[in-house]
Amino acid sequence: MDNSVRFFSGKHIHITPGSMGVLLNVTMPDGTVYEDVEPRRYFPISDIYKNISIVRVEEDERGKDKITEYLIIRDVANLDEESAKALTDSLNKYYMIPKILDIYEQKSVYGILQWKVLTDRGEFAFDIRDIYSSIKQLNSGKILIIDSYDNRYEIDDVSKLSKKGQKLLLGYL
Repeated sequence: MDNSVRFFSGKHIHITPGSMGVLLNVTMPDGTVYEDVEPRRYFPISDIYKNISIVRVEEDERGKDKITEYLIIRDVANLDEESAKALTDSLNKYYMIPKILDIYEQKSVYGILQWKVLTDRGEFAFDIRDIYSSIKQLNSGKILIIDSYDNRYEIDDVSKLSKKGQKLLLGYL
């Protein structure tokens, strides 16, 4: 059996929702069915609907994640409407990134930057250990913030933050 990953344009692949809200069932052109697999983006910031990997994550005997990649869908736009909806719904749940609407407070405690923010999903408090690798300005102008647990937060437009929030953020860009 050939274990190499195959690329597909998306045509002739059928995708339906699987269990747990983010898993999918993928039917291949040859009739092979992959049940309860996960979609993963190769480019989760820049090309969010292209090069989507279909994987299964299982635990090995040592309790470590073992990832099996089955295929890569080149472009979600090539899927039929039902498949595209199932895939994009799953991706949107998996990659749900809160949008920061304002920054209330920042303080440094023993080299850890503690933040209190308002997002589109409510108030959050989180820590950042390395400000140089955790706060990134993207080419689009958006700001990506990664906390100490690898959770991601996004600021779409710095000018929409309060003056205090802008001042707190701009010190780290």
